[in-house]
Amino acid sequence: MENQIVFLSNNDVFTSSLIIAENLEVPHRNLLRTIDKIIELQKKNIAQGRAMKYPQKFIEKTFKNKMNREYRMFELNEQAFTKVVMHLANYEKAEYIQDLFIEAFFEMKDRLLSSQKISLKEKRETGKVIRKNETDVIKDFVEYATKQGSKSAFRYYRNITKMTNKALEYLIQTTIGKPLKRDLMNIMELGFLQMLELRIIDVIKDCMQKEIYYKDIYQKVKEEVEHLASALMYKQLK
Repeated sequence: MENQIVFLSNNDVFTSSLIIAENLEVPHRNLLRTIDKIIELQKKNIAQGRAMKYPQKFIEKTFKNKMNREYRMFELNEQAFTKVVMHLANYEKAEYIQDLFIEAFFEMKDRLLSSQKISLKEKRETGKVIRKNETDVIKDFVEYATKQGSKSAFRYYRNITKMTNKALEYLIQTTIGKPLKRDLMNIMELGFLQMLELRIIDVIKDCMQKEIYYKDIYQKVKEEVEHLASALMYKQLK
């Protein structure tokens, strides 16, 4: 199937605000307002030294409509798209759009990896950086939950890791009953794992910024991991 909703640019996979608005069936100007708010929050995080190692890329550009008038638009990488989707939950087609774009990003990244012939060693090194970033975010979440009254917040390290492993086992159809060793994973398995961990990072950081109750954050993480795993499994079965 030829992919029309994502595209390659500078060795990364992007979509655009125009494509998202069209598939979501909402006015493009409404989506731009949402993106502008996210970018303002992103600037505040950077100013406070909380920039992510794998940043959300919002690249502002322009386009011309049928009457040759020029308007703003954005190109978004996967992390940026994921952030935007979190703010679109009230739209009727939001869940459908999320599944559609997850599949598209996964397919295009798979093509990119194949064309670049990224080695297993490089993939593992990237995974170590992502895991370190995730551990730092979970540490922040543990402190956040403790301040809100949790007496056993330290368990979130184990619980979130266990949740990730369970989702990964579901994706690769194994029931070994113990944590999968990263050093024994192939490129596809490492890719699945990194997508899950990046989603966990995004959800926790976004929810803490909104000052959501810690138990609700954990439930949101669980729902997002399960949803992403289901979407990726559906992609494999097609």
